[in-house]
Amino acid sequence: MAAIHIARNHQPFGTFSEEDLREGIVSGRFVSSDLAWREGMAEWKPLGEMAPQWGMETPAPALAPALTPSATGGTENPTAAPVEGTEPAWEERERIGFFPAIAQTVSAVLMRPSPTFAAMKQNGGLANPLLYFVLLSSAMFAVSALYQMGATSMNPEVFAKGLPHASKTAFSVALIGSILISPALYVVSAFLSSGITHLCLRILGGATRPFETTFRVICYAQASAMVFNLLPLCGGLIGVIWGAYCIIIGLKETQRTSGLKATLAITLPGLLCCGGLLLIATAAGISMAELSKYSH
Repeated sequence: MAAIHIARNHQPFGTFSEEDLREGIVSGRFVSSDLAWREGMAEWKPLGEMAPQWGMETPAPALAPALTPSATGGTENPTAAPVEGTEPAWEERERIGFFPAIAQTVSAVLMRPSPTFAAMKQNGGLANPLLYFVLLSSAMFAVSALYQMGATSMNPEVFAKGLPHASKTAFSVALIGSILISPALYVVSAFLSSGITHLCLRILGGATRPFETTFRVICYAQASAMVFNLLPLCGGLIGVIWGAYCIIIGLKETQRTSGLKATLAITLPGLLCCGGLLLIATAAGISMAELSKYSH
């Protein structure tokens, strides 16, 4: 069965298995006013209403009323979906520090993607995730470029064979130039990849939240996975695979869609491009074959 998301006082409380939830109800960790949601549900509902339907004991009532004061002095509906999350740590960097915020965000996204994205802030804007994406991706790209420059210096024979008409100096200048322009390219990449992914989600019927949500998932997942570039040789490949996995989990949690739709959303553009290139190559081959008949 799908994992169950629990929220309390309009804040994400965590993601739990049925067994953990059942034990938590018995121990009193969860109360009837907690909100519950799992894949297939149209909206969040009180745990006191859903627990009996899932074959669990009815949780004890909360000691305090579930209604919480709003900014206008009234009260909010306890059955409304949480409007704010607690992740990622990057958006709390002024409080916890710049580098600790990066480290905590990378660790949470890569090691605990499901609870991290389930608790991601939904209305934090585009600036924070974009800044995280550009800074971390550019830094990791620079690391990869330095690895290549180092490999060129240590193996000049290999460089000469691969690029016989170029010099090591020209190669180094080209790498440095690419490092300098990489931030601008990553800004374009963030919006382009997020836009294509969100469009595919909409086509597949898996986009239940706006473009901002998809954008935030793409930025935090892709940039965090770029840290694998610190590993020489195969680090880049590991980062691509791990990043794709984190994006799928992130879209599934934040857009409340299925894993299949999330997977198709990030693979469909590549499949369409490959299919288009294959059709073009096939058409070109057929045309050349027909022309060769007439030439004889």
